[in-house]
Amino acid sequence: MELRSINYFVAIAELGNISAAAVKLGIAQPALTRHIKQLEGELNTILFNRLARGVQLTASGRELLEYANRIVSEVAQAKHEISGLRSKPKGSIVFGASPTISSILMPKVVSDTLQEFPGIHMRLIEGRSIRLNDFLLTGLLDIAILTNPLPSYKFHLTPLISEPLCLVGIAGMLPKQSPIALGGLNSLPLILTPGMLALTHKAGSGKKSALHVIAEIESIETIRSLVKAGEAITIAPASAFHEELNRDELQAMTIEIKDLRRDLVLASRIDNAHLPAVREVSRIVKAAVKSQMGGYAIS
Repeated sequence: MELRSINYFVAIAELGNISAAAVKLGIAQPALTRHIKQLEGELNTILFNRLARGVQLTASGRELLEYANRIVSEVAQAKHEISGLRSKPKGSIVFGASPTISSILMPKVVSDTLQEFPGIHMRLIEGRSIRLNDFLLTGLLDIAILTNPLPSYKFHLTPLISEPLCLVGIAGMLPKQSPIALGGLNSLPLILTPGMLALTHKAGSGKKSALHVIAEIESIETIRSLVKAGEAITIAPASAFHEELNRDELQAMTIEIKDLRRDLVLASRIDNAHLPAVREVSRIVKAAVKSQMGGYAIS
């Protein structure tokens, strides 16, 4: 039973006249008559009584009309919903970001998403990049901002920003000479996140002895408080302390170590990167990075 034949049947039933239905549908009357006869043959029943002026539904025709109206309505609703998904995506998006990135970007990302696509429900999960990577693989996340990720055939990766890492601290605790080389870090009391510690070791070719790490702390907010109190200094991208740097509460100093950078990459799984909601949120994230972190980007 073709949907076209069902639509033809409904039109004839509503108008009670095959000729009038043919005009409304824009097809020849003989062709319309053939479709109805084929439908009657398929159902092995008579749907219309032919009258002198038009047609009249039989008992079978009236029963079919109830089903046909529901079918036509459901198909129209499906078209509306699918078209709506293309123009105004909706659904749930689980987004992952580190606490540092989340505090800088996510207020704008969430706000812009809600304004532009109120049908998208966002859930934010914060964590270290390695944890977010695993969550993407297992399907707990739809999309995430990762730090220096390794290439993977399972991910669709879009570079967002590449930032140099700096020494950040109060003026009295930073070295006098700038930029500072790796050897100049030996005597400095450092508090680092595990991610920054890993990046620094990697850039320094694994020379762990070059770093005097007095504490390793995951919370960037705890590190922020300790650095502002003069307890230690840290290594971080300048964007992580942009408010304190703008207010001259802290200062940043370039570290002269090749490839000591934080590369932020927007990652989604290959199997969902094409979904409208994922595409639109990705676009909003890229715009937010440009507006919120553009001053720290290095091409």
